[in-house]
Amino acid sequence: MKNILVAVDDPRDAEQLTKHAVNIAELTNARIWIIHVSQGNPHDFLARETGPQFVYDKRAEENKKEAASIKKWARGIVEKYNVDAEGLLIEGPVTESIRKIVDEKNIDLVVAGHKRKNLLYSLFTSNKKKDLVDDLKIPLLAVPLE
Repeated sequence: MKNILVAVDDPRDAEQLTKHAVNIAELTNARIWIIHVSQGNPHDFLARETGPQFVYDKRAEENKKEAASIKKWARGIVEKYNVDAEGLLIEGPVTESIRKIVDEKNIDLVVAGHKRKNLLYSLFTSNKKKDLVDDLKIPLLAVPLE
């Protein structure tokens, strides 16, 4: 196992999820990829005309803060556990973004949290989205969140 993906929906759950990934990474000398998928910013002119500028500005600012937070979390893992880690903010549809990063980074294991009415939980349990697990063809560690 060389690459572990930690899919973070809520930053408050990141510590609990990364603990599991760190335990596995220490045993296998794997690299941890922490990602958060956010709603993408429209980049084309026509899409930007459909909404007020402040909505796009606010989303861009939130994405910038989330990206900094995820990268800081990854640096903390490197410093605290001496495990190679990188944090990424991915913009776009969640299932497609996870599929893409799994392929690009040759991910061997996905670690994701689950709790009732949670977006990531529904990705892996709802009928429409459970195909993601089948498409990935790699193990998923579903961590119960409080």
